[in-house]
Amino acid sequence: MIMSLKSWLTGVAVLTLAAAASPQEADQCAAPIPSPRLDCYPVQVNFPNATEETCLAQGCCWDALDAIPCAFGRTTAPSTSLCDAVLPASRLACRNPRYFLTATDATTCAALGCCFDGTECFQPSFLGYDLKPQSWVETTSGYTGTLVLRSRGPFGNDISELSVEVTADASDQVRVRIFDPSFRRYEVPLPLHHPTTTSNSSSRNSTSSRLYSVSVTSSPFGIAITRISTGETLFNSTPAGHFNGLVFANQYLELSTSMPTSAPPTFFGLGEHVGRFLGNASGDRYTIWARDQPADTFHVHTSKGGDNVYGVHPFYIRVEDSGLAHGVFLLNSNALEAVATPHAITFRTVGGIIDLFVFVGPSAPSVVAQYTALVGRPMIPPYWSLGYHLCRWHYHSLDDVVSVVERMRAAGVPQDAQWTDIDVMDRYLDFTWDPTSFPQPKVSAFVDDLHAHGQHYVPIVDAGIAVTIPSYPAYEDGLAQHVFMKDGSNVSIEQNIVWPGMVAYPDFFHPNATSYWLKQLKRYYATAKYDGIWLDMNEPSSFCIEGGRESLSCVFNDSYAPYTFVRSQDTAYPFDPFRQPFVPGQAVNGNLAAMTASMAAHHVNSLHYNVHSLFGHSEIVATRLAVDSIRPTTRTFILSRSTFAGDGQYTAHWLGDNAATWEDLRQSIAGVLSMNVFGMPMVGPDVCGFGLNTTQELCIRWHQAAVRPYPYRTHIALCEVTY
Repeated sequence: MIMSLKSWLTGVAVLTLAAAASPQEADQCAAPIPSPRLDCYPVQVNFPNATEETCLAQGCCWDALDAIPCAFGRTTAPSTSLCDAVLPASRLACRNPRYFLTATDATTCAALGCCFDGTECFQPSFLGYDLKPQSWVETTSGYTGTLVLRSRGPFGNDISELSVEVTADASDQVRVRIFDPSFRRYEVPLPLHHPTTTSNSSSRNSTSSRLYSVSVTSSPFGIAITRISTGETLFNSTPAGHFNGLVFANQYLELSTSMPTSAPPTFFGLGEHVGRFLGNASGDRYTIWARDQPADTFHVHTSKGGDNVYGVHPFYIRVEDSGLAHGVFLLNSNALEAVATPHAITFRTVGGIIDLFVFVGPSAPSVVAQYTALVGRPMIPPYWSLGYHLCRWHYHSLDDVVSVVERMRAAGVPQDAQWTDIDVMDRYLDFTWDPTSFPQPKVSAFVDDLHAHGQHYVPIVDAGIAVTIPSYPAYEDGLAQHVFMKDGSNVSIEQNIVWPGMVAYPDFFHPNATSYWLKQLKRYYATAKYDGIWLDMNEPSSFCIEGGRESLSCVFNDSYAPYTFVRSQDTAYPFDPFRQPFVPGQAVNGNLAAMTASMAAHHVNSLHYNVHSLFGHSEIVATRLAVDSIRPTTRTFILSRSTFAGDGQYTAHWLGDNAATWEDLRQSIAGVLSMNVFGMPMVGPDVCGFGLNTTQELCIRWHQAAVRPYPYRTHIALCEVTY
C-alpha cells in the first residue's frame, strides 16, 4: 500500500515530536486530532507564523498540509479533584492570553486540558516528579539524587529525568540545584563568592555545625530545609494541597515553598517594583524582568503583576513566627514571576535551571550579610557622591547649566555635582557634544571650573549605538570588533530604535566588549574629564513596540528581511523565542520583547531570551573596568537604571522615572529600603519628581526626606516651574 504524502508528513511530524519530547506529547498527537482543530498558533501581526519547531515548543501537534498546521492534540479533561486542588490565588492561566485561544466555555477549556469554573480557564494541579528509588545519596558536601517525571506538565516538553544537587557545607546557608543532566541548559554567568572557613575540611562538612536540616519526600518529590533550633520551616517544596509539585519543562519551570505561619506571612523583597515595602501575600504576582516602565505612582504594584521595572532581584526575606528571619534567593535571569499566597510562595520562570539558596539568618541583617557575601558586598563610593547633586532633562544650553551652578554658589548651597542628560549630545549620539548648544571646548572648560571649585561632573550614556550616522566612531569601532548583538539568524546586527534613531546594542558578554567600551569612554574622557558615568536605558530599552526591528513595530512602513531562527547551544529543541504559553505579567502584557530587543537576538554566550535581564549588569561591569582604568587613582561614580543581584559592588542605582506627587515621595522611601535589602545601599529617587510639575512645598519636603538616601540628586524633566 502506498502512503499518501500528507500521511507520510504527518508521521514524520509525530516521530519528530516523540524524539524531542516526553511520551505524553507523542501520545496526544498520535491519536486523531479533535475536529474542528483548535489553533495553537494563531496568526499575529508583528510575529512570525508557526514553524514545526515553534509549534512543538507549545506542546502542540504539527501538520504542514493542514489549513491549521499547529493544533492542540487530543487531551483528557482533568479530574474534578485536580481542578479543585488549585487555589484561586495561585491559578495559572491555561494559555498566555496575548497569543493563544482564550477558552470561554467548559468544552473548549477541557479540550485544552484545563479546568473551567464558569468564568476562568486555568491549569489543573500537577504533582511533578518522584525521587528515583535508592538515588538519594549523601556526599562530602551535601546530597545528590535523581528525579523521574510522573506525568506531563501544563505546557508539555517536560524533562523526563533531572538531577538534584544539594550543597550543605556551610553552617548558615544551603544551595539546591535542579538541572537536566543530559543537556547543558543556560545558567546565569554570575560570579559567586561561596562561603569559606578556616577550619579543616572534615569539620566544614560535618552536619553537627549546620543550623538547618535537609530532608526529602520521595513521591511526589519535595525538599525541606528546617531550622534546627525552632523546628520552623525555611523552605519546603513538598506539594500538600497549596501548590504544584516541581515542574521542569523546556520553557516553563515552577517551584514552590510552603510558608507555615499563624498569621499572614511577613516578607520583604522580590523586586524591582514601585509600592509598599512589606510584601503582600494575598495572591500577589511579583513579575521580575528588566523593563523600561515609569516607576511612578501610576505604575504601582498590584496583585495581577506586570508592574515590573528596571531591576531584577529574585530574593526575599521572611520573618518566622518566632521572630527569626531567613532568606531565599533564586539565581535565575529568565523572565520570572513569584506568586505570594497566605500559605506559599511559588516561583515560575521561562528558562534556565533551578538554582536556589536558603540563608538561615537568624536575623534580617544577618540574612542580608549572608546574601551579599555570596553575590558581592556593596562598593565604597567616592566621598563627594554622598553630597548634593543637580540634574535636569532639557537644559537648553550650556549657559543654562552654568547659570544653575553660579546661582547655587551665590546662594551658598553646597552643591557637590552637576549632571547633564541627553540634551548635551550631538543628535543623541553617545560620547558626543552638541556643537551649537554644548560645544565641546566650552563644556571642557566648564568641567575644569567645577573641579577648581571642588565640584564634580557626571554625563549620561545610553545603551543604543546609532547605526545610521556616517563615520560615527562608536559604531565603526563596534563593527570592527564585532561586539554588537546579532538578530535571530546570528548573522545580521539586531536593530532597534531609540533616541538617535535605529541603534545596535553592544553585547557586553563578547570578549572584545571590554576593550571596545574602554576605547569609547577614554575618548569621551579626553573631551571632558567626567567624575562619573550615568548609565540609562540599559534594560535595554527600545521604542519598538513588539521588540526588535524584525517585528516591524519600530516605525511605520518599515521592512526587514525574514530570517531563519538559529538556537543558541544552551537552548534545547523545540524552542520558541517569539511566543510562550506562559509569560510573567501576562495579565498586562504577554510579550517578553515589548519595548526591548527581540528575544531571538544573539549574544555571544546565549540568546537575549536568557540574558536580557543581565544586559544592564554586563554593561555595569564593563563600565566599572573601563573607568577604573581611565581614572586609576581615584574612585569613579557609576549610576545605573537597570541592575541585577550583586550589582551593588559596582554601581549606585536610582529608582527611575517617578512623578512629582506626594504619593511618589512616600513610595520612594519604600523603594530605597527595598534596594537596601538587595544589597544596594547607594540608592535614591529623583528628588522633587521627574515627571509632572512639582511644587515648592513638595520639593522642599522631598529634599528633607531625601537627605539620608544616596545619591541625593534633584532631577526633573519638562517642569514648567524652576525653584
